[in-house]
Amino acid sequence: MPSLPRKHNRPTWRLEVPLLIAWYFAFGLIRAAVDRGDPAATSNALHVQRLERFLHIAIEQPLNHAMLAHPVAIHLTGYFYRLSVLAVPAVLIWLYIARRPRYGNLRTVLVVTMLLDLPLVWLFPEAPPRFAQPGIVDYMATYDILYGAQSRIPRPGVNLLAAMPSMHVAWTTWCAYAAWSALRNRAPRAAWAAWLYPLLTASVVLVTGHHYVLDILAGVALVAVAIGLTRWATRLHHRLRTRPAEHPDLPPCGGGRWLARMVGSTRRGGRDG
Repeated sequence: MPSLPRKHNRPTWRLEVPLLIAWYFAFGLIRAAVDRGDPAATSNALHVQRLERFLHIAIEQPLNHAMLAHPVAIHLTGYFYRLSVLAVPAVLIWLYIARRPRYGNLRTVLVVTMLLDLPLVWLFPEAPPRFAQPGIVDYMATYDILYGAQSRIPRPGVNLLAAMPSMHVAWTTWCAYAAWSALRNRAPRAAWAAWLYPLLTASVVLVTGHHYVLDILAGVALVAVAIGLTRWATRLHHRLRTRPAEHPDLPPCGGGRWLARMVGSTRRGGRDG
């Protein structure tokens, strides 16, 4: 008698949704709690500005000023900045419904990306250009685009001095990677087109004065490291599952076991490419 196909061993949405929502709010609270404030953030921002001038990539001010004569573009970029992160839950829902074999690992990449951000924010607080670079116009605050005026007011649960790395770029880069890895075999053109999203986001965070070029590069690197760690944990989980019974005393791989179990909890059924 042929065996029935095994269902993907995957947590139900009733568990996934509240856990992810709780993690998102916990991430914001922890990010705010590690805020070291000024003068460290401004000092680091000045270091970044000097390095960018040395590398000839200090393009934030000319891009920002190029927008000031175009009110429509100001509002479009402002709304895009505020709403772009909504793509993250949208992509998660799409993966869960339409690409379940890919969901587990891609969700893990997202969580690991956010985990890696927290020590970086604590080690290297950085004021964004709109606070620390002379000449940058914070036009989202000037026009009060989606509560933009409040974005300059310190308040509980918000870290205004955490520009490095750019999480807007990291989140939208993850969205592009998720779409690319899920679609590249069936719809390669759509898969490659997905990378336009983080490119557009990078342009927007520059013109609005929220990030430096180096913040953008750090955001992309953050996702790349998270992908590498998740792939390593996937291989580790596979080795732990297939380890010969005659070698039960093999080392447990320390902290890697936690990540391997996280990957393994939703691993069955496919790879993320």
